[in-house]
Amino acid sequence: MNNTNNTQPNGEVGYIVVKVSTARGVIPLENAAVIIRGDTPDTSGIIHSTSTNSDGLTERITLPTPAKSLSGAPENIKPYATYNIDVFKDGYIPLYFRNVPVFASILSVQPAVMVPISTAENNILMSAEPQIFTEYENPNL
Repeated sequence: MNNTNNTQPNGEVGYIVVKVSTARGVIPLENAAVIIRGDTPDTSGIIHSTSTNSDGLTERITLPTPAKSLSGAPENIKPYATYNIDVFKDGYIPLYFRNVPVFASILSVQPAVMVPISTAENNILMSAEPQIFTEYENPNL
């Protein structure tokens, strides 16, 4: 499923690429599932779903953002959009990124370093608890 809503009233678009790897970011992971959702209960449905290529990268994903001109506005309006990104691959602990910022006209790269559920070297079962990361969000906005 590659659905993207490219418009937002009075807004623009920004771009994101998810870079999925393992071994502390050294080895790219092909065919990892990447799901992008909105970050509120009203927008939490799937906005875009894709998988990574042989370099561990998704295609450039276009997402709605507020207008760039809002960054200079004195009001308490976020000049960026935030999204939740889920990353899955068989044999790896799932990753969940929350409140990932996307700015108008900017290409962002979200690194996602996955950890295998079990290590082949010592056959120890790792904790299969999902890893959840929350981006910093300014409480004043």
